[in-house]
Amino acid sequence: MTHTVLVVDGPFEAGTDLVVEGLSSSDIPVFRMDTADFPHALELRATNVDGQWTGTLSTERRSVTLADIKAIHWNRPSLFRFPELSESDAHWARGAARIGLGGVLMSLAARWMNHPSRASAAEFKPLQLRTAHAMGLATPRTLITNSANEVRAFAKHIEVPLITKPLGTPHVAHSQGAETMYTREVDLDALGGVELTAHLFQERVPKQYEVRLIVVGDFCHSVKIKAHSEAARTDWRSDYDALEYEPIETPTDVVNGVRGYMARLALTYAAMDFIVRPNGQWTFLEANPSGQWAWLNSPEIPLATSIAHTLENWCRR
Repeated sequence: MTHTVLVVDGPFEAGTDLVVEGLSSSDIPVFRMDTADFPHALELRATNVDGQWTGTLSTERRSVTLADIKAIHWNRPSLFRFPELSESDAHWARGAARIGLGGVLMSLAARWMNHPSRASAAEFKPLQLRTAHAMGLATPRTLITNSANEVRAFAKHIEVPLITKPLGTPHVAHSQGAETMYTREVDLDALGGVELTAHLFQERVPKQYEVRLIVVGDFCHSVKIKAHSEAARTDWRSDYDALEYEPIETPTDVVNGVRGYMARLALTYAAMDFIVRPNGQWTFLEANPSGQWAWLNSPEIPLATSIAHTLENWCRR
């Protein structure tokens, strides 16, 4: 039997392109799809006999037998699209596609990076902070509230400046265009709007530098991020041109904490962010179960190779 890696992602994800390229050099077949391909460019045939799903996934050019899929790389697939249907009918069709196609995939005897239900649960920042602390990782003092008075009381209690960051997606669409919400310092005299929804406030942790830690299976790839602008020192995502990267060793206590975190949340991949304090302590900020990494990939930081080899090894077992 020829085992196959199923790759489920949108068509324009640079990291996934690198993973597929890495897998192409092995003898492990790869079947790539996007959930938005179904049903117009992807056909599902699945029959349940004696508790097992048998059948195929097929495009115009390729096909894979469900039983051959032993590793699934699930990243950021697109939403199901039914442009020819009315909105009410499209809503019904999306639900059927999610339960039907998604349910068959989740029933396969395969290993996931990451299972969609695990990745979805792991996106919740309050759960991330609690899990990280339980696993022995240092975490910043944090408040989640929709009360401006509570923000002021929290700031007075901890006696250090506060920062705020979005709890959900950092991208907001306005009538004037899209806006990206980066981490910023809190002005306690300008808290209007806090009452509209939940907001996250944290102590501003003293910073020597930041680290993006990519976890792939049991492996931790840590990259020091050196920021050379004021904006990048507050949130390095706001000014990529002002950054330098350097691979560094991950301290043993951090490795142990990260592995415990991944096991507790049943993840096989995550992109974690840490602040390293002036005293050398690593402080956990957050973990993205579908975090991007392609811009960091290099011979010194071989992230695509690490992911591809992990998927390949799952197919060989």
